[in-house]
Parts: sequence; structure tokens; C-alpha cells
Amino acid sequence: MLTLKQWRLVKGLSQEEMAKKCKVHRNTYASWEDSPDNISIGNAKIIAEVIGESVNNIFFTNNSTK
Repeated sequence: MLTLKQWRLVKGLSQEEMAKKCKVHRNTYASWEDSPDNISIGNAKIIAEVIGESVNNIFFTNNSTK
């Protein structure tokens, strides 16, 4: 499963750019990368929209290769 940081990097975004797109402070976004369990469903939906993936793919799907 990709981490939130890995998803951001795949999209070529810095934490600052991601935070701006999510309309939060960079420190808030950084805390989400450190503790994704603390993200509200509303913010998870915003992150998914910015990344261009579903909430399930980002937060719930095991998308690692074995």
C-alpha cells in the first residue's frame, strides 16, 4: 500500500503544494502524512480529489505488489 507521502510524490507535489490544494497549512498536511489515521473523512475526500484517486485506493486498498 502506498503511503500518503508516496501518493503525493507520484503526483510530483511538494507538501506545500499539496497543502495549498487541500486548503490547509503545510504543518497540517505534514501531520496527515505522519498520522493518516487522524484524517477526517471530509479531508480524506479532498486529498483523494487532489491526487485523482478514490478514497478507497488511497486509504484502504492494499495496492502493494507481492
